[in-house]
Amino acid sequence: MVATRLAIFATIISQSTAQSIAGFGSSGSSESGTSLGNIDHPVLQAESYVTDARIPNSHKTNDTRRLARSRPPRLAKGNTGGSTCVPRSVLIDDLHGVKQEMMGFGMSWTDCTVENLNKLQPGIFHNVMNELFAPHPIGNDMGMMRHTIGSSDMSGRQYSFCDNGPSFNEGEPDLDLETFALGEDGQAMVNIIKIMGEYKGDVFLIGSPWSYPGWMKHNGLAVAQRLNTGTSYNNLNNSFDRQYTKQAVAYFTKYLDAYKACGVQVNAITLMNEPLNYQGGYPCMFLDAADAADILNAGLGAALQERNVSLLAYDHNTDQAAYPMRVIQRAPGFVNGAAWHCYAYLANYTVLEDFHEAFPNTPQFLTECSNYKPQAGALNWAVADAFMLPTQFGSSGSTMWVMATDEKYGPHAPWGGCDACSGAIIVNSSTTYTKTNDYYMVGQFSRFVRRGARNYKVLRGIEGDISTKGQFGIIAINNPDKSWAIVFKNNLNRTETVRLSFTGTSHVWEGTIDNATLTTWLIPSDQVLLETSGRRNSTSNNSTGFPFLGKNATTNTTTCPSPTTTTTPAPTSTSTNPETPLLPVPNTMHEVPQNVLANQKPTSLPTCP
Repeated sequence: MVATRLAIFATIISQSTAQSIAGFGSSGSSESGTSLGNIDHPVLQAESYVTDARIPNSHKTNDTRRLARSRPPRLAKGNTGGSTCVPRSVLIDDLHGVKQEMMGFGMSWTDCTVENLNKLQPGIFHNVMNELFAPHPIGNDMGMMRHTIGSSDMSGRQYSFCDNGPSFNEGEPDLDLETFALGEDGQAMVNIIKIMGEYKGDVFLIGSPWSYPGWMKHNGLAVAQRLNTGTSYNNLNNSFDRQYTKQAVAYFTKYLDAYKACGVQVNAITLMNEPLNYQGGYPCMFLDAADAADILNAGLGAALQERNVSLLAYDHNTDQAAYPMRVIQRAPGFVNGAAWHCYAYLANYTVLEDFHEAFPNTPQFLTECSNYKPQAGALNWAVADAFMLPTQFGSSGSTMWVMATDEKYGPHAPWGGCDACSGAIIVNSSTTYTKTNDYYMVGQFSRFVRRGARNYKVLRGIEGDISTKGQFGIIAINNPDKSWAIVFKNNLNRTETVRLSFTGTSHVWEGTIDNATLTTWLIPSDQVLLETSGRRNSTSNNSTGFPFLGKNATTNTTTCPSPTTTTTPAPTSTSTNPETPLLPVPNTMHEVPQNVLANQKPTSLPTCP
């Protein structure tokens, strides 16, 4: 395989540098060579993996395919393989269609996730971490993760790192952040993220706060009262008080230093999760783009650069695309990327292409999308749409929301937010856990797409979009070993025979994509095909060890099935109106003084206990 690696290296040297992620760090070591698709672990034969979109009737039954091996695509060499279906022609532009460099796919660390995983006995905990982060075929090999800075709606207890009061809603201004501390829940999170590095060290880790400490806001509350009169849930004063700009700078730098002291390198932050969301009932805070830029210009931008931490602007929906552009223009040199969420109706990811035209060297990411109460027996495309569509239009990676819950989708805030956000893992007890369909859907991407891979333009074969009744989606990723990971979403109510070709090679691959499935094809590099073909020819002209279709060979005849009726739930925001009764938010009458003169004094750096 020496010749293969040299050929791959030569190709990488000559490759276009469209929208690179080269400047972004990782939480630990460099990419593990054991991950499939790396130069040291190349794809050697065509493979296919499939997960059914239908939610199983029970998490405890195995009546659907989940990352199951399926019949791999075969080199067609010009014939139709005997299929009675008219093949769907898929064309990848590998000559001129190189697009963004990929970071990876993953999920999110929340207090809910940490609390549930920490309930598991050590041996069971080890199994879960392996299944989340170990390389294929053991685990999902997730390479991009997000975590909450302080609490979120997926927290049973609410807190920031500097409440300075008897509770999260009763804090007084702490101008020098003398009371800054990760606290019990914050410490538990950094500890488990550090453990994550023992299973996969090259994770790209993003930190996002849901609110600053309450005393940094105009209403003085970390969690504002819930208003649900009419259609409005927003609190106009649930917003950042800019007189505390310097304190916000110190808050982020202390958090980064505290994590570093505990052995965790944070690679990127967003200044606020959903900065245009100022609801009550769970931690939220309005942060105007001008205020976000001013925080960067007041010292945080320089502090991030000193710590090798990137800044991702925005972290909200695609319907307000001007926000990250305003931050970039007002804080030049301090923004490294843009972050988007999936909750706009309908999520218009062409916005990412517009953003790329304006800022071609600024990578973009889909940092949050949730799956809300999946219904047994229904088709669910939440993960597929959150990962495929943004990638198609320029995203370098995606993270789903909560990674693990208990059997009641908790713990979560009792006053508002998401009461039924589904994760990849359900912790049933200290000795048992269940992998949901989301786990397998995420694995269809994260197991097979490596950091540094390239997305390529699909010239032909995609049908429909999120606004149409049926879709046939395709993304084509070229990994560092020059193999291809081609992901297909088939929601057309019929099985499709696919003939896959490239603009830069004569190879034509043929295979079947079943109805209502997410399917990933792994296609070896041309160099591997050449070497494999040479070995076959030197041994036996009749060898069938590699999945070729010979000159006169045929596959089993495929009969086109009749369409079947399916349903596709739409993505749901984490602020979905909950079905269960909500409790009133405590201590919402607390007030903090306004127009405080903020004296700055040197403070000591935090240490990890």
